[in-house]
Amino acid sequence: MQYLINTVPTLRLILRECFAHANCLVVLASTLFIFVIDLHLPLGVAAGAPYALVIFATLWVGGIGSTYAIAMLGFVFTIAGYFLSSGIEAPFHTVIINRALTLMLIVCAAAMVIKIKRAHIDIAALMNRALVDPITDFKNKQAFETELSGEIQRCRRYERQLSLAIVEIQNQSIINKIAQEIRANIRATDFPYSINRDTFAIVFTETSLAESKSVCEIIRKQIGAKQSKQAPGAIKIGIAALDKTDDIAALFERASNALSVAKSNGETAVATLPQVANKDKPPVAAILLRSRSG
Repeated sequence: MQYLINTVPTLRLILRECFAHANCLVVLASTLFIFVIDLHLPLGVAAGAPYALVIFATLWVGGIGSTYAIAMLGFVFTIAGYFLSSGIEAPFHTVIINRALTLMLIVCAAAMVIKIKRAHIDIAALMNRALVDPITDFKNKQAFETELSGEIQRCRRYERQLSLAIVEIQNQSIINKIAQEIRANIRATDFPYSINRDTFAIVFTETSLAESKSVCEIIRKQIGAKQSKQAPGAIKIGIAALDKTDDIAALFERASNALSVAKSNGETAVATLPQVANKDKPPVAAILLRSRSG
């Protein structure tokens, strides 16, 4: 059963790639088919006009390069069709005008499709930026709620561990340096978020509560070592691990309660619920402390 569950995402990825390749093959085959039809029709018939339809079909093929390639093929095939066609059914000037109009149609269709694709890219980029805090470059609360929900479902499905750390910033003047220190000491598979102007959240994927605490202690010590004179006690951190019955609200509430414990104890800057005993760790990057197993 577990094997089947692990196989489903892989199958979906394979099917998505196969679908994309199938679209490319259909578009290319259609282009060649139009060229063959053009060769068998007499000059004067606007047989190259359907190239514009194929160019528009590249909207279902990822990347701008595919549109350029099909437009170039259509352009070349239109010119080649003039020289390779055997018969002529219209005056010479009509043939030339038809071919010129076909070339213009190909260029216009390609320009429109490329503009549409670039607009989609720009919109996607703007949507991504809308989910990013401009000060810290961390994703914001909206992204946090959406992505944490997905991570919780994934961890339940594959029976993986997950920990959530809530970081409260005690000194706003060094918020960027704190953000940099957090990013430097977590893995690429861990996700930092800016919840509001003085609170961060860190989602530690496939990480136990004890390991998450070790990482947060390192982050706290690194910040303390670099900013001890400017901002002593710059952050307080509360950490909670995902339980089987947790939703976002329950996990966040427990991490917030752990943060309250850390704030109420002047000597403890990092607290967990349930409590985890402190273990001295060398200040090395967190990526060395935890397994990278997928």
